Amino acid sequence: MISRVFNSFHRYRSSSPASRLLWQSVVQARAFILRSVIWATVRQCAFLAMPWVLGRAIDAGVKQGSPTGTAGYAGVFVLIAAVEYAGIRGWQLWTTLADAHTGAWLRTRLLRAILAIDTDVMQRRAGSFGDLTTRATRDTDAIVVWVHGLTAWVVIALTGVVLVPAIGALDPLLLLVAALTVPVLLVVNRLFPPLFSRRAEELSEAHGRRSAAAEELLSALLSLRGVGADRLMVERHHQHSAKVTAHTMRLASVGSVWEATASVVPLLAVATGLLAGGHAVVDGRITVGALTTFVLWMGTVSLAINVLIARLGDRTEARVAAVRIAEILALAPARKPASSGGTEQGVTAHRGDLRVTALTVSREGRAPLGPLDVTAAPGEWVVLTGATGSGKSTLLRAIAQLVPASGTVEVAGVRLDGLAADEVFRTIGFVPEGPLLLHGTITENLLLSGDRPPAQVESAVRVAGLDLALAGLADGLDTQVGERGGALSGGQRQLITLARALLRDAPVLLLDDVTSALDAGTEAQVLERLRRATADRVVVFATHSPAVRALADREVVLADGILDRGSLHV
Repeated sequence: MISRVFNSFHRYRSSSPASRLLWQSVVQARAFILRSVIWATVRQCAFLAMPWVLGRAIDAGVKQGSPTGTAGYAGVFVLIAAVEYAGIRGWQLWTTLADAHTGAWLRTRLLRAILAIDTDVMQRRAGSFGDLTTRATRDTDAIVVWVHGLTAWVVIALTGVVLVPAIGALDPLLLLVAALTVPVLLVVNRLFPPLFSRRAEELSEAHGRRSAAAEELLSALLSLRGVGADRLMVERHHQHSAKVTAHTMRLASVGSVWEATASVVPLLAVATGLLAGGHAVVDGRITVGALTTFVLWMGTVSLAINVLIARLGDRTEARVAAVRIAEILALAPARKPASSGGTEQGVTAHRGDLRVTALTVSREGRAPLGPLDVTAAPGEWVVLTGATGSGKSTLLRAIAQLVPASGTVEVAGVRLDGLAADEVFRTIGFVPEGPLLLHGTITENLLLSGDRPPAQVESAVRVAGLDLALAGLADGLDTQVGERGGALSGGQRQLITLARALLRDAPVLLLDDVTSALDAGTEAQVLERLRRATADRVVVFATHSPAVRALADREVVLADGILDRGSLHV
């Protein structure tokens, strides 16, 4: 039986990405699952023994008239009940741990994949990313529930292995009655799963669309209210919610008919067994205790079938969820895994010259960008400039290994595409054009990458010019930034993200138009401080700011992705 189970999982592993994801979910939680199987086996053996002991006790008391024998069986029954209690405790404990481990593993994989996907892919696949919350919660939970139910398959199999010969030993006719339920259930479970699967997939898609609408509503409502779009957005959310309700009802309708049909068959078998067993008692072929045992065992069969139906439904929903999660995982570029140091201090930061050679970004349906060739030593500033849409930001992200590109990027003679992701991010500090802050204080946003000594935080704040912005904030670094930094101005948000990047102390700093929201006076002070503080770092700007270009050592001008190389200061 165990061999068949692992052969089945091997088919998962060797087929589609979704099947492989399900297989990997089992493998990473296998230690917990194995322990839950051991305890579940103990529990089920005790559970199946209890009706037999009860039947023997009835025969001892009723047929044999032996109070002592009945009391003995009662004691055995209590002992078996204690074993059953211990078994179910162990079963649920290890299964719950398997659930928690699987959920954490899946969400970690999703997060790592999302962090590794470049923004161009995100924009092209906007539909796949609009419901990330659903994929990280509802879809992940569906797989967790499936993993939780895997032990039940062993319990169901054990029930069949034990009860088939046991019922046959009571009376062959009773075994025939029980066996007749099997083909009926096979037909039922052949017809309903495909329909249930389609309904589950439709519901998952509806949840995704509603999540995307909710995300847009929460993030854009304030800015769009001024143009009268708030009612439209709320109405669109209501429409998606109504579709979720409709698809939920359709799925529940199929599931209820499936479960009710599958449940009534064993009940009819019990009724038929009572009729057949009653005649057998009258004829003397079986005892009253044996008939009692049969009825209780048929109740167990009914319970096992209900569990089987539920597990089949879980498998269907897990398969749908795995397909959706695998879509996101497949978009992440293959890189060496992150190092296991667990702390930033354990990650290598490569220091030295930056050398970009023939870096070219190919984009579907658009002209390629590049090739870009740049060499810069620590202390030098390089500017990528050009008209809006010329590709400055894309090439900057390509240097940071955030966009798939051909060519090479080296720091201190080490190619970045051969490094683990955390080594790349320790070597390259990247500040995107759109500053993103999390809900909390300014200090909490500065320390997202880890705690720093107060003196180091103060230095980064001063170099980034954040102290200039703090002068107008009563709470200083303890100021709450609001949802996504909405309580601050664009310039204040830019200075916070710049200071946060300086705290990383990366040898190469890539800055994407980080002074665009600053007034001329503040920009000049920030650039003067930044120039002095980066004497040991390579800095590459993507900008069209005259103030930044005036301080650069080298300039690369882009026009529709074609590079015109010039120099300001050589």
